Formats: sequence, structure tokens, C-alpha cells
Amino acid sequence: MDDIHHKSMARRLTAGLLAGLLLLGLWGCNQQTEQPEQPDQADRTEGPAQTPDADSLDKDKPALPDHEGPLTKEEYEAVCQQYYDELMRASNEASLKLDEAVSAPAETEEQKKIRQSKMDLAMGLVAKMPPLYTRFIELEPPEIYAEAHELISSGAVSSGEVLRLTAAIAEAAKDESNMAEALVLQEELESHTAQAQNFSKGLRMVLGEQVGVGEDAK
Repeated sequence: MDDIHHKSMARRLTAGLLAGLLLLGLWGCNQQTEQPEQPDQADRTEGPAQTPDADSLDKDKPALPDHEGPLTKEEYEAVCQQYYDELMRASNEASLKLDEAVSAPAETEEQKKIRQSKMDLAMGLVAKMPPLYTRFIELEPPEIYAEAHELISSGAVSSGEVLRLTAAIAEAAKDESNMAEALVLQEELESHTAQAQNFSKGLRMVLGEQVGVGEDAK
């Protein structure tokens, strides 16, 4: 009975992780239809994660206009577009790695170790993603996008929390004795998901239909 209970809790946590990532647009929220080409299983490697770190974000950050005050409409749109493109690349990579982890077999002890390694890799990517959301907050929008930026900013904060809690849940769930803690974290995550959708809702007001939104955010 305990084994069945633990498996049920594990399935619930896995579903919660996937739901949280789905709400952030890691799976299917954006409108980009081209999917990255997936290598054959034999060619897949568990190499270093390519998600931008803090240093590379600063290095690749678009040069903002050298003037005080709000950005112009065109400037704000250009920076949001670049930030969004970088976020989608990181999101797609994280979702592919998570898909590999979730779909990996876990019947034998060796398979469980391999699956956990894949999950650790995916969660490592997820843990690096909050700055890709929160850097939008630093932008000073033109008046025409004030409402959109307010939504983007509130959603970015909640999105960062969802990602942080997603990684924390995955870490806690490694040990069956921490399942109760993981479920508490999941409940906290769920409290942020509605607000997190404001991010894509606001960004869609700036960039148009290329930005997908969940049904609840429309």
C-alpha cells in the first residue's frame, strides 16, 4: 500500500511540474510552429546546458538607447522582441530535456539513475531561467505600453517563483521521505500560476499573436 501511495504522489508531483511549466509557455504556449530537430537517441549527449547565465545575459543584452526617460515605442518593442526570442530558445531547450526525462524508462535501478540524471539536467536549465523573465521589469516603457508593462512585470515575478518552486519540487521529490514537503511546495507553486500568465498576456499586447496565452489569460 505504501508503494502504491508513493507512486501516486510521484505521479501527482510530475503532473504538477509539467502543468507549472506549461503555464509558463515551456510547452506550446508560444506560437512558433517550427520545432527544433531532435537528434537520434544514439546521438544525444548530456553535455553542458546552453541556457544563458547571468554573465552572458549582460553580454548579449541589447544596447539600450543612451537617454533618460522611457523608451520609445519602437525601442521598447525591439528590446522585448529580443528578450522574448532568447526566452523561447531557453524554454524550448528546457522542455525537450524535461520530455526526455519524463519519458525515460525507470524499471531497473540503472534506468532510474539515468532518468534522474536527465531530470537533474532539465531542472538545471529551469533553475537558470528566472532572470530571462525578471529582466523585462527593468525596462522603462513608453506610455502606450504602460498597462502592458505592468502585466509583464507582475507576471515575470510570479513566473520566476514558479520556476524556482519547480526546481525545488524536483529536488525534494528525489527522496521519498520528502514527498510531503514536495506537495506543500506544489501548492505554493499553484498559488502563483494565475498571476504568472500575466506575463504572456502583457507581452502579447506588445508583440502580437506570436506570443501565446493560456485560456485563463485571454
